[in-house]
Amino acid sequence: MKRWVSVRLLTYILVGGGAAIAVVALAVVLLDNGETKSVEPQADAGQAAVTPAPVADDSPAETAADADAETAAAQPAASEAEADGPAEAGVSIDLAQVTPAGEAVFAGKAAPNAEVTVFEGDVILGTATANADGEWVIVPERALAPGEHLVSVGAKGADGTTTVANLTMAIKVGETEDEQPLVALLPQGETDVPELLQSPDDKPESEMVTSAAPSTQDGADADAAELTPAVAPRSLSWKDNGDLVVAGASRGGARVTATAADKAFGEAAVGDDGAWQIAGRVDISMPRRIMRFTLQDGDGQTIASYSLPVASRDLSQGMDGSKMVIVQQGDALWRIAYQSYGEGIKYVDIVRRNAAAINDPDLIFPNQIFAIPE
Repeated sequence: MKRWVSVRLLTYILVGGGAAIAVVALAVVLLDNGETKSVEPQADAGQAAVTPAPVADDSPAETAADADAETAAAQPAASEAEADGPAEAGVSIDLAQVTPAGEAVFAGKAAPNAEVTVFEGDVILGTATANADGEWVIVPERALAPGEHLVSVGAKGADGTTTVANLTMAIKVGETEDEQPLVALLPQGETDVPELLQSPDDKPESEMVTSAAPSTQDGADADAAELTPAVAPRSLSWKDNGDLVVAGASRGGARVTATAADKAFGEAAVGDDGAWQIAGRVDISMPRRIMRFTLQDGDGQTIASYSLPVASRDLSQGMDGSKMVIVQQGDALWRIAYQSYGEGIKYVDIVRRNAAAINDPDLIFPNQIFAIPE
C-alpha cells in the first residue's frame, strides 16, 4: 500500500502536466454549462485525469512544451497570489472525504462569493458559491464510480478571473463497498510529498453505533453480519406540553423502549423504514442522566441497545424550539448541515450556535448534542 501511495501518486504528478493542464481544463469547465453524463474515471492508468477538452477550431493543439512555458510564465503571479492566501485570491482544499459507495464531500476556502467548481477532466462534479468568509462545501449529487480519479478544484471571482487550487485530489474507489477509498492530496511541485487523507487500511465508519448484539453459535457469514440488529437515537426536541421527543433509527427489531435515569421513559413500534419516535418526561432539575434505548424483537427479546449520556444544559438548548441532533460515529458537521438544511456550508451556523461545545469543527464526538438553528 505504501508503495502505491509513493510511486503511483508521484506518477500522476509527473504525467499530469502540472498546473498548466489543470488551468486549461478549468477554463473549459467554467465556460461549459452542459450536464454531466457520468462520473466514471476520466483517465486510464498512466494518463492524467485532468486533461483539456478538445478545441473546436483549426488551430494546432497545445503541446506539453507550450503548457510548460505557460506554467513558467504564470508562476510568479501564482506565487504572489498564494502569499495573500485563498481569502483574497486562489482556492484551497481543506477537506476531502469519500465513502466506499463513492459519495464524496469537498470543502475549503476561496475568495468571498467566488464560484467554486470541483471537476475531473471536463466533467463538473459540483459547484458552490463561497460565503462571505470564503468558506465553501460541495457535495456532488452523483457518486464517483469505481476506479482512479484525479479531481481538481477551481474558482471564478466576481471579476471573471479563474484560479485553480495548487493541490489535486487523487481518489481510488474500490469495486466493492467493503473497501475504504484512497484519498490523497497531490501538490503541483514534483518534490512535494503527497498527503494521504484516507487509506483502504482505514476501517469504514458505521452510520450506527451498535451494542449488545447477540452472538451466533453456528457461525454467521458476511451477509448475516451486515444485518446485525442495531438501534440509535438521532434527534431530540421539546413539545409544548413539556414532553421530550426522541427520534431514531434501528436495523431489525420490532419495538424500542427507553428509560431515563433508570425510570421508564416511553416505547414505540419500529416503522418499516426502521424509524421510531418516543415521547416522555425527564427531570430537567437533574444535572445529567443516562438514557437507555433497547431494541426488541417480536418476542420481546433484547437484540440491541444504546446508552446516551444527556446533560440538562444540552437539553436546555432546545427550549426555544430548536431541534437537537445527536452526533453518531462517522458524522461530520458538513453532513449534519446537509441533512438539516440541504447545504453543507451552513455547518458554520451550527458552529456559532454551539460555540461552547465545539472547540474545533473538525473534531466532534459521538453522543454530543447540538442545537440546530432555524
